Amino acid sequence: MKKFIVYLPLAILFIIGITLSFAQQSQNTQKPNSEIEALKNRISELESKLQTVENIEKMELAAKLADANAKLVNAEFGKFERELRDSNNRWLWTWTAFFVGILAVVGVALWFSVKSLIADRVEKNLNGFKEAVVQLDEIKNQLKVLEKEHAASVLENIDHFLLQYDPSYRKQTDVISEEALLKVFSDEGRRLQLRYKAAVVLADRKFEPLVFLLLEFLNSTVNSERSMEVKSNARDFVYLVGEINTQEAYEGLKKFLNRLLTENPKCKDWFLTYTAFSLADISIELEMADSVSVLKKVLPDLEDTQRESKALTRLVVYFDMFNEPNPIKEILTKHVTNKMPGLEARCLKFLENHDPQFVKQWQAEKETPNTKNEEPS
Repeated sequence: MKKFIVYLPLAILFIIGITLSFAQQSQNTQKPNSEIEALKNRISELESKLQTVENIEKMELAAKLADANAKLVNAEFGKFERELRDSNNRWLWTWTAFFVGILAVVGVALWFSVKSLIADRVEKNLNGFKEAVVQLDEIKNQLKVLEKEHAASVLENIDHFLLQYDPSYRKQTDVISEEALLKVFSDEGRRLQLRYKAAVVLADRKFEPLVFLLLEFLNSTVNSERSMEVKSNARDFVYLVGEINTQEAYEGLKKFLNRLLTENPKCKDWFLTYTAFSLADISIELEMADSVSVLKKVLPDLEDTQRESKALTRLVVYFDMFNEPNPIKEILTKHVTNKMPGLEARCLKFLENHDPQFVKQWQAEKETPNTKNEEPS
């Protein structure tokens, strides 16, 4: 189009020029025909070129029109595509919501149905499980009874002396559980000797729950009318508490000894001496000094000291540990006999650090002959 605009003025000027030339020729002289023909050819050529320019411009315009139409078509197609997609999405969501609603209704109904079926099934299984648990508990109880009877049978066949002085008995009792031994000990219908054997095995295993049961047994026995069997085994039960060196055992023995001294129960004499010895043992192990006062009080009432020289020695060691010479002097003067030379020497050795004058006087009196026992010549 631009080229057409450029060439158009040139063509007009050229035509005006020719016209003027023809006018001039008519006025002056006429040009030869050959020039006229040349001009006609030139005009024809220019018209051809002008036509060509017009064709090119038309083609460019057609191309631009086609391009514009294509863009328009694409734009219309995109719009149509978006509208179609939006329509499809709305349709899809509508039907999805519809089917989800149907499935929800069906699902809820199905869920309640399945839940009911499962509940019934679970209830049946649960009832069966409960019955199985009851049967299992019965079997366990029967097994515990059998274990208890087995433990009692094994203990019956162990010699009392072997149980106290020979640890080889453990080969026979290792398979017995603490629970079975506790049941034997707690069975008041059993002979006291058998119950003691069960307690010995538990004490040897340092089974701490035994402490409470032993203290409970001692406190229930000390003020009751019991047979001589209890008296003969009282010492052994008290000593067992001292073999388990725990704070509970210490506090329990100290409380029990105070009860013997303050309440003066019926069976005080059965337990007093051995409780003092046992408390001294556990006080040494735990290094407890607050039993000194109560052990001092019990010294005048000690019995069977000639048979218990080892226990009496432990009592002396306890008083020496906490620098208490006066109780040692009392033990030496009231409980040590000529049949206890080792204990006498130990007491004197302890007292040398506290009262050497007392030791010299004691030794001097021992060396002086007793004229009262001499026969007249």
